Amino acid sequence: MKALLKKFWERFKTPIGFSGIIFLLVVTFSFAMFQGGFVSWFLFYSVLPIVLYSLAMAFYPIHRLKIERFISKDKLMAGEEVEITILVTRRSHFPLFYVVLEDVLPEALLRETRYDGNTHQIQSRILMFPLFRKKLEYTYTINPAPRGLFKFDQIRVKTGDIFGFVLKSTSVSVHDQIFVYPQYQEIERWETGKMLQTGMKKVGKRSFTDYTSTVSVRDYVAGDRMNWLHWKASARSNKLLTKVFEQQRNDDFVIVLDHCEKSYETNDWLFERGVSLAASLVHFSILKGGSIGYHPFKGKEIPMNIGIEQEWRIFHELAKVKADVSDFFEERLKQEYMVGHMEGKTALIVSPNLTEYTMKTLELLASRQQTNVIFFYLALDTKLKSQELNYINRIRQFGVPVTPIIGSDFNESLKAGGMYASI
Repeated sequence: MKALLKKFWERFKTPIGFSGIIFLLVVTFSFAMFQGGFVSWFLFYSVLPIVLYSLAMAFYPIHRLKIERFISKDKLMAGEEVEITILVTRRSHFPLFYVVLEDVLPEALLRETRYDGNTHQIQSRILMFPLFRKKLEYTYTINPAPRGLFKFDQIRVKTGDIFGFVLKSTSVSVHDQIFVYPQYQEIERWETGKMLQTGMKKVGKRSFTDYTSTVSVRDYVAGDRMNWLHWKASARSNKLLTKVFEQQRNDDFVIVLDHCEKSYETNDWLFERGVSLAASLVHFSILKGGSIGYHPFKGKEIPMNIGIEQEWRIFHELAKVKADVSDFFEERLKQEYMVGHMEGKTALIVSPNLTEYTMKTLELLASRQQTNVIFFYLALDTKLKSQELNYINRIRQFGVPVTPIIGSDFNESLKAGGMYASI
């Protein structure tokens, strides 16, 4: 019995609630009985439908509403626009004076857009006056969409009577998600060979012979395979000649993105720039037919591979990455190298750290055999300081190419290359 009364009382959500409805009915009826006359009875009969509506509203099955969410695209690039439509379908024409419809957005999405001063997210909540309509539809826009994996779980609906005696609300689970991949730039030109100075290690660890492409012939030497012999040229010259095949070099890289919390502190925009640079390098490498992988300090490692599918595999992980590793970047970097996780690979390290400790760590890595490192320094300011230039020059002396990334245009930074060393 107590549970039944509690369930009944929960239908009236406002402080006035059921007592307010009864009080309004009793007051108007008493006024009509004692005062009499047309005006008093007219007032009673005018209030009576409203009271009956409030009572009926208390029993309205709001939990039976059919609520759907339609997203224009579930995979997009950061900065693009996505349209979200909420559709509410009712079974009856029971009049609803008002409906408050709210799509509960992920906290990270809401925080990012508010931080940028974007007002679109306010539109995810709307006040509608449907009355007898059975279908309610509302569309709002997220523009621009920040990078990340965002899950949509709930849609809230609120309604009630005219005077606010009854307030009905429900939350419906409608699960959707969108992947917002990092925005990348089309790198026009990046030649790792031009980044190297005299004495530096050669970048690119693999070379292979294309046996389908013959570029010239040479005299036969002991040990040459019989199928390498060029029989036509040998017949013309009356001596054995061996084919010389085209040698092709493959630059295989692995992306190592600094996603340590202490490296960025409150500079979230700098971390987003680092993610965008990593995505741009991946896109460039895949476009040139190279092999590339992704090695995070926490999360899923993507082994080196080629092709468009590999690009989207890495983009998928870059969409979810956060600066949430508690350790210092240099410490984690040394640990990964010491256990041999990046042995024999050329690591493209992207980090905003440039200190004495960073310099010594890169020197240690450069001294190890079968280890190649290219360092991309995410500069905080628009101009490098003298101390930063000093560190960059000293790191280069250890055989580690360094490219400062200044500003948001990666092509300008990559074209400048070593020019910053003389600023």
